[in-house]
Amino acid sequence: MSYSGVWFLIPAPAAAVERHGPRLRALLDEHAADPGNVELRRRWERGGALSTDELEGLVPGPLGQDPNGLYEAWNDCGKEIGPYVCVSARNRYPVLGLAHALGPERLAGLPGWFGDLVLSPEEVRAALPAVEAVFDLDDAERAAAEERARDVLRGTDDVSGLFDAVVPVWRATVAAARGMIGAQLIP
Repeated sequence: MSYSGVWFLIPAPAAAVERHGPRLRALLDEHAADPGNVELRRRWERGGALSTDELEGLVPGPLGQDPNGLYEAWNDCGKEIGPYVCVSARNRYPVLGLAHALGPERLAGLPGWFGDLVLSPEEVRAALPAVEAVFDLDDAERAAAEERARDVLRGTDDVSGLFDAVVPVWRATVAAARGMIGAQLIP
């Protein structure tokens, strides 16, 4: 059976972040504190070779495990959310490709847990330089990163959305003075 993993980054009014943030952040904190997740993430960040299966087990965050709660939060973002990120991958979570492509040091500039995040407008603005640095790749680095992403996201030929969508949406979110709620899920 096949599925599509989807990564969304949705601009959110401050009121939506305030309303849903405590519950969503508690899920993120609990997930990040799980001893198994802590150990795998430490190994990955120290350059320990994680198999693709181990990395795939580490990447999915907790927010996609409660799609109804996530949709409720996103519905509070309103119809005029502006640009947003929606990247899909067949039979994988999209940020698995990004993590494999960029590695732990570079990906550390992306807030949250492998694409799962809940940020106030101030946190989005403060994170912008680090997010821009994550995706600041010269042509050779970009080609190599895309190849690594394609290797992991087998069956996904076009990985450009992973590399091209985040920074413009982040900048637009800063310009609109909005927060952001992001998650990977299987719809």
